[in-house]
Amino acid sequence: MPTAHSRSCPPHCGKQGSGTPEKVPPRHASVTPARQVGQVGQGRQSEQDRLNGQKGQNTPETPPSEPIFVARQPIFTADRDIWGYELLFRHSGTAATAQVEDQDVATARVIADGYQLAQSQIAADKRMLINFPRNLILSGAAFTLPAHQCVPEILEHVEPTPDILEACAKLKAAGYTLALDDYVGQPGYEELLALTDIVKVEVLGMNTMKLKLVTARLRQRPVLLLAEKVETAEMFEACRELGYGLFQGYHFSRPEIVPGSKVSSAQLVKARLLSMLCRDFEIGELAHVISRDASLTFRLLKYINSAAFGLRMQVESVSQAIALLGQNPIRQWLMVVLVADMNPSHAAQELTFLSVLRGRFLEQTARAARLPASADTMFLVGLLSRIDVLMGMPMAELMEQIPLEPDIRNAFLGAPNPLRQWLACVEALEEGRFDEARRVLAIYGIAPKDAAAVRLAATEWTQRILGQRD
Repeated sequence: MPTAHSRSCPPHCGKQGSGTPEKVPPRHASVTPARQVGQVGQGRQSEQDRLNGQKGQNTPETPPSEPIFVARQPIFTADRDIWGYELLFRHSGTAATAQVEDQDVATARVIADGYQLAQSQIAADKRMLINFPRNLILSGAAFTLPAHQCVPEILEHVEPTPDILEACAKLKAAGYTLALDDYVGQPGYEELLALTDIVKVEVLGMNTMKLKLVTARLRQRPVLLLAEKVETAEMFEACRELGYGLFQGYHFSRPEIVPGSKVSSAQLVKARLLSMLCRDFEIGELAHVISRDASLTFRLLKYINSAAFGLRMQVESVSQAIALLGQNPIRQWLMVVLVADMNPSHAAQELTFLSVLRGRFLEQTARAARLPASADTMFLVGLLSRIDVLMGMPMAELMEQIPLEPDIRNAFLGAPNPLRQWLACVEALEEGRFDEARRVLAIYGIAPKDAAAVRLAATEWTQRILGQRD
């Protein structure tokens, strides 16, 4: 079950309808030869198609005019590739409870609206775990979701009663991969475990002896083990050695510090160029910087000639591209490219995506409301907020080498100023702590529905500028 402690690209998830991450090495796999998770999900399409037509009967729909917040928490393989995401949802209504009175309504709206939003933001080969409480399992609402991509996650408080077991068996027969949330070895779950493909074990706070005992019991079953709330590198390695194949938690959004490591000269040049881009400059100066780098030139021309711009004629020069885009859009594009180049590894792709999304969301929010800094400054704050993770260096050391305004530097170092407050807001949105985010929005008079709409537009912009969609 998602909490403030859980966090949450591109291995394919296996065969169609499979829950097996293709890149989990056999030595870490928790699936026994008796039955591979990859054999699940080939089910009866006709039954699913029939039930898809009943979507309106199974799930109350949120009016299209009311945007919703959809947070995604990445799930990693043992190779640190992204296998999929857990989706978290909150309606943007103005009531204190955000118009979500219980888990049933929340999950129903994910099915009705949230999945459609998430589908446009997530690669087709990534799986999506969606929380299912008891009543939603019994309603058959899961049949409105595609079995090859969506994984119903049975919440930990759902008791394995006969009607639940029957409903889960029907999902299995239709080709769905099932996940069981927060298993800690409790008795009475044997029949439900027999229907489950992925078991999430909350490892934070569990002593070593109990973790080994719970894991050993699960290893006797043909299930894939997912370690949830992985907070440290040591915890990640310990779970991987125990046979866990999937991982979720804060560890993957924290910098891995190597003692004695230094920022490379190339990284430092990029970071300082980012800072330079925050001031006013001549178009010719920017054209000169880009033209000196063959990779930047190639990517700029590829970007502006993409289908997103719909240009009738091919743009063939940097100066022409800059003239067409304008100073601010070209500056933002270059900033994004520089951040993406800080760490081009597969493991850093999600952090790059979140950094760019943060920047765009804060920039556009600043344009619509009276935020504590200019839109350009807010873009930089969001964009560089995870630079310590991307560069694998403590933020304090980086701030000594990158010239930034004092307010930005202090916010990155944790000082309680207004910029730090907005970073906390975007972090809360990412982690599904929507009520915390709403409190910050309220201080600045921003309606949650407006923030949700801005965040959706920012997500689409981020995908486009990073080349994740046409």
